[in-house]
Amino acid sequence: MFSFSCSSPLRLILWVSLTVCTLLMVTGCSEPAAPLSSPPVPVSVVKLEATEVRPSRDFVARTAASARADLTARIEAEIKQILFVEGAKVERGQVLVQLEDTRVAADLQRSKAELTAARAELDSARRNLTRGEDVASKGYLSDADLDKLKDRFNMAQSRLETAEAAVQIAQTNVDYAVIRAPFDGWIGRQNYDEGAIVSPASGAIADVLVTDPIYVEFQLDESDYVAFRRAAQGRNEDVTNGLSLSLTLPDGGRFDQDGQLNFTDVETDARTGTVAMRAVFSNSDAVLLPGLFVTLKIEGATGAAQVLVPQAAIQETIEGKFVLVVDDQNKVVQRFVKTGARLGAMLAIESGLEAGEQVIVEGLQKVRSGIEVKPIIKAINPKTGVFSEAESSDNGAS
Repeated sequence: MFSFSCSSPLRLILWVSLTVCTLLMVTGCSEPAAPLSSPPVPVSVVKLEATEVRPSRDFVARTAASARADLTARIEAEIKQILFVEGAKVERGQVLVQLEDTRVAADLQRSKAELTAARAELDSARRNLTRGEDVASKGYLSDADLDKLKDRFNMAQSRLETAEAAVQIAQTNVDYAVIRAPFDGWIGRQNYDEGAIVSPASGAIADVLVTDPIYVEFQLDESDYVAFRRAAQGRNEDVTNGLSLSLTLPDGGRFDQDGQLNFTDVETDARTGTVAMRAVFSNSDAVLLPGLFVTLKIEGATGAAQVLVPQAAIQETIEGKFVLVVDDQNKVVQRFVKTGARLGAMLAIESGLEAGEQVIVEGLQKVRSGIEVKPIIKAINPKTGVFSEAESSDNGAS
């Protein structure tokens, strides 16, 4: 035991300092206070449901008119009058172009005159032959002279047939001076103006197109085509009747009409290894124009039940795609998944998730695997991907 006197001021100061250091050392070795626990992080989740997902394929396709006609002059003539408005709808038989018909009308008149002369000549030759046969039967006309009468009759008959053909040609040329719409449709750009000289070699004055219905043309890989044909073997029904065809327009919107397959080429294109195919769609509102690039989606008749996940929930790393799941203990679990077809704002999940599980769709940046969260169940519009409050939910409170 140490003992010392505190009579000296210096010794008193040393004693006080030693006491303070001892107290500090004892305090530093004590246990730290427990930190305050943070509340669970609120996150929005969607409860997964299974639905039938039919196998589907998307194709880059192009629209085409279901019928097309070039308005081409069949005779050489001057354009007398243009009777259509570019881009307007036309009806079958409507007069669209009037050509100058003075020359063809004159040809028709001359041909009719020649026909009248040929008929008169034939009538004269017939009468002469009849009289000659009567005289020859009485022995007053030689066989040689009778043969000459027969030859003249035959020649007159041939001239009549030639004249009749000339009248038909002339009449056809007169008809060709009037160009009419071959069917109901839409007329395109005007390539020649009034006063221009046109002929069969001049090309189209304008085009008339049928866009209702409208064709959608696409290519199918030859291996896929063979698989499709094999799948169709042994079935009594036409498998194409069970397919569902839809279009996505260049602006991203969906066309409001469904289509049908109506043509498959009978040979493969050796350059591309594809088979040309065609679908047909109703287009009564003229929304689709020929030449548009569209996305054609073809879905099978039947499918399998698969879980659908909002695209907003999918994340991706170098290891693959994953979602964050809230388990029964309200803990966050990372789950890698294999995605399938896209259906609006949803993705079909081929493996990695089951119906009834909850995936995080909002608040992903605030959480990580293993932490506890407070799930708030949301509903989602499967087409637009817009979230809303669930109609009936306890908001995941536990």
